[in-house]
Amino acid sequence: MPIVVMKFGGSCLTDKISFKQILKITELYKNVKKVYVTSAFSGITDLLLKTAQNLEDIKDIDKNIALIEKKHIDIIEQIFKEETEYYFKVKDWIDDKLSELEDTLADIKEFGLEPYYKDYISSFGEIISTYILDQYLASNKIDSVYIPANKVIITNDEFNNAYPLYDLTNSRVEKYLIPILENPKKDIIICFTGFIGRNKIGYITTLGRGGSDYSATILAHSLYNVGIDKNIKVILWKDVGGLLAINPKYVPQSSLIKNLDYTEAKHIANFGAKILHPKCLEAIEKYKIPLEIRNFDNPLEKNFTEISEHTDVKHIKGISAVELATIITIISGSMVDVPGILAKIFKKMSKNNISVSLVAQSSSEISTSFIVKAEDSKKAIQALKNSEFYSEFFEIKWEDVAVINIIGLKVLENQTKAKIFNALDKKNIKVKSISQSYDELNLSIVIAKDRLIDAIKIIHDDLYEEFEPIN
Repeated sequence: MPIVVMKFGGSCLTDKISFKQILKITELYKNVKKVYVTSAFSGITDLLLKTAQNLEDIKDIDKNIALIEKKHIDIIEQIFKEETEYYFKVKDWIDDKLSELEDTLADIKEFGLEPYYKDYISSFGEIISTYILDQYLASNKIDSVYIPANKVIITNDEFNNAYPLYDLTNSRVEKYLIPILENPKKDIIICFTGFIGRNKIGYITTLGRGGSDYSATILAHSLYNVGIDKNIKVILWKDVGGLLAINPKYVPQSSLIKNLDYTEAKHIANFGAKILHPKCLEAIEKYKIPLEIRNFDNPLEKNFTEISEHTDVKHIKGISAVELATIITIISGSMVDVPGILAKIFKKMSKNNISVSLVAQSSSEISTSFIVKAEDSKKAIQALKNSEFYSEFFEIKWEDVAVINIIGLKVLENQTKAKIFNALDKKNIKVKSISQSYDELNLSIVIAKDRLIDAIKIIHDDLYEEFEPIN
């Protein structure tokens, strides 16, 4: 029987109506084995971290804990009948977890907010929400089992942004999940906490941005690796119907992208789409496990985004933008042919924890330009200026800019590129720098930041027929 790993985010866990929608989805997928990966209720993780970061005011701590409790109690009072077994079990669970939370906050006040404490605090939202979903399913006569992710997903020690150790995780999946999913006599839904794991010595870790989505794809990877049934897919239930070709704030009539391969999806996710993090795809790409992004409010909608090994090279897949960026240019005629210049630049950026997103170098090696986030620009420039090597042999220039990223195999055909630059020329938009990826999926164009919207609109209007139509 096929296995579907479904992730339900905080926007899917808001009230009685949303929980009933999960029941509807459960019925729609009644003929598959199911794993439900759950995020924290909306706003809870931020509130937990805010509390842990401000422990000087006792009244403020008490207020935040009371608010965390209220957000959960309000929902359980909507979805459970009072005075029932499930109602009492969930209330007791919340009481126990909030007691653990208070003890942990006391430790943090004494020892400081170390990275492992930050992850432990962050985990409470998913632990509570997933147990609530498990008991809700049980109260509706649906067999389910609650499995905390820190029992299964083993990670490295990179707190706040951990990476799975697949060999160890595979063993845990084989031990705890496979016997449930491959039992032919029972159909049991596994309710699994998103976002969290544990390192080898048992400390809870978190998977960083997009962590619950990542949890779903990690599970799919391991289920494929150790299970008998290779018919596995991942569904991310969102408050949108999939990935759009262009952010609707730039082009309101932007179309939905129906089909992407893994490389295209990683480019789109990396260059501005906040709906999906590219790391989620590395877990499933090796085994060609498909991933769907679907609209939670309309689960029968036929138009959604599917990421798989299949794509259509005839179309531009998407246009994304980095609105706030800075281009830094380092110029020197005396350093031509001197080995290691780029290495020195990037080492300097790395030491200051600055990410570089685009690099362009003149063929003569006289100048090198690279893009950093606007928020990192002062730090990057100062790091270069404070270096005797750069201050003596180089001229350093910088400018605030925007970056447009155009993605898809189609975009790098000469004819398509000509259309792009002709479109920009119509609006007299100057291209300050370009970067073309080697795998021919992405073209990045650097322009003045005040021309961003004009540029995106004219590219879209002139290349409208190159985008994938929605039937």
